[in-house]
Amino acid sequence: MYIFLLASIPCLLLYFLNAPFAAEAGKRSGSYWLAFCLGFFPAIIWCVIDEFFIYATHRFTDSLSACYAYLLLKDSLLPTLTLSGLYLLLSRRPMENRTFALLPLLAAFYMAYLPYSVITGTERFSPFLCFVKPLLTCAAIELTALCSMGLCGSIKSGRKVPAAAFALLILLALALPALAESLWYLHYAPVMYRGILAVLLAAAVAVPIFLCKMHGKTLDKSI
Repeated sequence: MYIFLLASIPCLLLYFLNAPFAAEAGKRSGSYWLAFCLGFFPAIIWCVIDEFFIYATHRFTDSLSACYAYLLLKDSLLPTLTLSGLYLLLSRRPMENRTFALLPLLAAFYMAYLPYSVITGTERFSPFLCFVKPLLTCAAIELTALCSMGLCGSIKSGRKVPAAAFALLILLALALPALAESLWYLHYAPVMYRGILAVLLAAAVAVPIFLCKMHGKTLDKSI
């Protein structure tokens, strides 16, 4: 039941770190161990603190806005913005490589935090949490990292339209997974959260292809 939950994010990380772009960037400016450690160890620390020192459990109400605000802050904004800001501050990589390193950073965090949050929750055997939420998280991780890299490159080259599109996709990647989970928790029609999943997965497929064309490369030569 938990195989997909445990394996999805590590598989995403391995795939992108073996992409030629990541290998070349790693050779030019060092490995991604700093990003990985800054994501993984805070997740372990947070899970330990939550398990042994925080005893209150959140109770979801019938309010979509309250449920959404809680999930958005706890599962998306707080870890993503905090860890990304810390890494961008500490890293000395070129900016485009630094933004791509957000992928191993966020993947390392969620590969520990996501299984913990699902397995210790009250709905631990739900197909949504075991299959849909990992897909939403993988899409969000990929879009946040690749669109941050695309945004950086677009701003550097003065391309305003791609820059605006990348910025919008980053916002959607941060906002939509929590909305999908809120709709599921409150028993809205499944087509609503499935539609959000379809949009994020489509964007996760399209963005790497667009980045390749933007840099005049094919998909087997660049992410």
